[in-house]
Amino acid sequence: MQHRYTVPLVEKTRGELVETVHRGVITIVSSDGEIRYSVGNPDFKTFLRSSAKPFQLLPTIESGAIKAYDLQDNEIAVMCTSHGGEEYHLRSVRQILSKIGLDESALDSGIHPPSDLSSHEAMVRKGQKPTAIHSNCSGKHAGILALCQLKGFSTIGYTDQSHPAQQLIKQTLSELAEAELSDADIAIDGCGVPTFALLVWRIGLLFAKFATASTGGTNRQKALARIRDSMIKKPTYVSGSNRFCAKLTRHYPNQLVMKSGAEGVYGLGLAETGLGLGMKIETGASEPREISILETLRQLSQFDSISMSSYLRQSFGCLSGQKPIYNFHKQNVGRTYPVFQLRSTTPKN
Repeated sequence: MQHRYTVPLVEKTRGELVETVHRGVITIVSSDGEIRYSVGNPDFKTFLRSSAKPFQLLPTIESGAIKAYDLQDNEIAVMCTSHGGEEYHLRSVRQILSKIGLDESALDSGIHPPSDLSSHEAMVRKGQKPTAIHSNCSGKHAGILALCQLKGFSTIGYTDQSHPAQQLIKQTLSELAEAELSDADIAIDGCGVPTFALLVWRIGLLFAKFATASTGGTNRQKALARIRDSMIKKPTYVSGSNRFCAKLTRHYPNQLVMKSGAEGVYGLGLAETGLGLGMKIETGASEPREISILETLRQLSQFDSISMSSYLRQSFGCLSGQKPIYNFHKQNVGRTYPVFQLRSTTPKN
């Protein structure tokens, strides 16, 4: 890892002893590429993983998929999803496939059980086995297949880096992030498609542009805005009924657009200020990522303290960013808390 780039963001204690330290990088960026705040080195490079999904969908929407296939908000949102395999997720993916003239056999997203526990247990009780549609990336794959159908590309081998759909996605992401993507910046994601490495501050740039996209702008602006608005309107389709990003988006309606990525990556856009957040937790853990996001929003004074306290009480069972740790006897044995302070920075050249 690039340890020299990261700083402690979150600590976990047992008793009064610090047991775990989660290091990472956070950057807050404007849509013109100015780094407003940061902690750690913004030039930490990491793969976008699933935080790229809204931008992987962009060529599909730019190409006219909404009109061609009468796509609805839930279908647009689920094409950006890392879903839990809940029934409404699967239904939406099937609807997309039906609209584009394909079926589940076209999906090449790999197979794993639903990550949503209730959905997985229901399948086990019925003696059902997971298929590709249960993959948390099946919606993204349906979106790429829609692009293939629109452009007349073959649906065979659509996950390959050399496939024209993947080349178009790479070009679009490169343009939006204002970064050249070398061969070293491209690897294979968990679902088989290419994933792209960017400096963390460029992840913030992507989400700042996402937050500020205008419904009355260029074709790209309109496409970005429609994807963003669908994600905001249908947050559970982007993740799941009880996931952090869905709950936070519902708690602050029309103010946040956010997408998690594997291994501690996060991208978030702030509608009111037009700023974007890029984050990487070096350990890849989810809990410190969530605590760091909430602490960042608090330090930015993005939301009033009463509203934030309400969210923390509902979601974390506490009134501050210090999350209690309980053992199996329901004893409070420690706490998890943020230890960083955002600093103002000069514009990125």
